[in-house]
Amino acid sequence: MGFFEKYIVQCRKPTGRLGRFVGRMMNSGHTKLRHWGLGHLSIMPDAHILDIGCGGGKAMKELANSVPGGKVYGIDYSEDMIKVSKKINHTLIKQGIVEIVHGTVSSLPFTDNMLDIVTAIETYFFWPDLPSDLKEIKRVLKPGGTLLLINESYKDNLFEKRNNKLISFLNMQIHTPDEYRDFLTKAGYDSIELHTIREKNWITAIALKKLP
Repeated sequence: MGFFEKYIVQCRKPTGRLGRFVGRMMNSGHTKLRHWGLGHLSIMPDAHILDIGCGGGKAMKELANSVPGGKVYGIDYSEDMIKVSKKINHTLIKQGIVEIVHGTVSSLPFTDNMLDIVTAIETYFFWPDLPSDLKEIKRVLKPGGTLLLINESYKDNLFEKRNNKLISFLNMQIHTPDEYRDFLTKAGYDSIELHTIREKNWITAIALKKLP
């Protein structure tokens, strides 16, 4: 396996020295995608936010600037990414604005109806049980809370060759925009919005937890 393949494989669960390097590269490499996706979100200054698959931690650092009266949580199943995230958010952690924990999307260590917003940037591809994991996220969201999925690949024949190669390397899942709408609806979400930039193969999905 060449360096390119080794680098790509690390995107699933960055580990070790190369994984930590990949995590830091994601912080910069995903900047434009992250800003585009987050630009569709309205964030209250007292919001409580969870970033699932927090990776290198840059998204949390940026989100923390939007919630001076709130808090940003991060979770990742890679212990090496937890270390990288804690390093970049060291000051914010000391201030009590950011908290980062090791764990998985399938069993979130948060109480019911706790969070205003849950973000997942370039991570849903690898969730082990998408229908169940979406319901687990819904559990921790407040009624009316927002789920935001931001990804730089979705199923489209314009990028079929590239995406099939990524799927093969990473054993990942991707969907069409219509399939996003379908799986979010089946998981019990409401007011679903989908935004795409087809020439870049970017997609953002916004969905709300239904009010009682």
